[in-house]
Amino acid sequence: MKAIIIDKNEQSREIVLNILKNIENTKETHSFENFPKDFDYGEIDLVVFDIDSKNSKEILEKIQKLKSKYKNLNFIALSYEINSQLVNQTLSAGVLDFLLKPILSSILEASIKKINTNQEKKAKTICAFSNKGGIGKTSLITNLAWEIYKKTNEKICILDLSFNSEDASAFLNVKQKYNIDYILSNLSSLNKECFLSMLGKYKDSEIYVLEAQEEILPEAKFSAQIIAKIINSLKNMFDFIIIDTTSLINETNVAILNNSDLILLLANTNSTSIKNCQKCYELFDKIGYDSDKIKLVINRFIDSAEFNLEQIEKTLNKKIFDTIPNNYLTLIDAINQASNVEEVNPQSNIAKAYSRLAQNVLDIDFTNLNSKANYNHGIFNLLKRMGEE
Repeated sequence: MKAIIIDKNEQSREIVLNILKNIENTKETHSFENFPKDFDYGEIDLVVFDIDSKNSKEILEKIQKLKSKYKNLNFIALSYEINSQLVNQTLSAGVLDFLLKPILSSILEASIKKINTNQEKKAKTICAFSNKGGIGKTSLITNLAWEIYKKTNEKICILDLSFNSEDASAFLNVKQKYNIDYILSNLSSLNKECFLSMLGKYKDSEIYVLEAQEEILPEAKFSAQIIAKIINSLKNMFDFIIIDTTSLINETNVAILNNSDLILLLANTNSTSIKNCQKCYELFDKIGYDSDKIKLVINRFIDSAEFNLEQIEKTLNKKIFDTIPNNYLTLIDAINQASNVEEVNPQSNIAKAYSRLAQNVLDIDFTNLNSKANYNHGIFNLLKRMGEE
């Protein structure tokens, strides 16, 4: 861990510096009287800073700017003031902890352990994608979210980036309390509790829905930077993020795919779907995704279909990760009841399939997925190279 200390009092800086030096995982620490202007915060894990009522506005504005630019940067505030308003303002700005001076080494060490815990628990991000519409992405992500929640009891965000629709919200009968514009404009200043209160929540579970419904085209507003900001912010609040997408191959969707740890590529058992699937794999190869990042899922599987599983694997030269059977009656019952198939008919083949899919996803070692590669973001150049117009 690399840290910096911001405190005008030299003695206070020395005390914190000595504490940090004695923490096993601390590699390097710098100290300054004020926030340095020409400093590479991207190499820093922790900022320990002094705050009081007189300088709080200036410092918290600085911290919010740094947090929006450096997603992995953590802050711990130190103060002589016992002031509930100051504490609330500081924590609402996204500061990890507010500690009173004179600081004890055991207190600061306990606070720093939260950083390590947060880093270990960064949300696993799963995206369902196909360049063919009507393939069942929304039913898959909503049922997968339920099965993962049921097995882990962890916080899950369904991020609906399908635009111009309310698919996930309609499937689960949840209503987001604030529009996406308001949430995005206040994202850096919201604490976890405030943020969760703005989202739709599925029944009494820990499954939340954040939808980006817009009347305008998504690429007009949701740039690669905005997509990265949304997903990285959610990673600090949830254990799993499961993303629904459009079927377009554009800058927005490539940004979603780039910022996902795992891509569930959906296909049906017909020639059109398989050909579209081939195009997706060509795109992924051009971008430079590791093969372990993409898992092929055959949705609405029928044994007597045009392509059997062996033919699909041979045609695509890819292993099938899992299959979801074509049980229309159970699925439509679940949709009509704004529920999931397991609650509607737990003994059905489709409920068991979603349960198996969730377990297969949970068995993946996400730490080994190559989600930090230097991807080629030039989607239009990629399409040209693939022979698309």
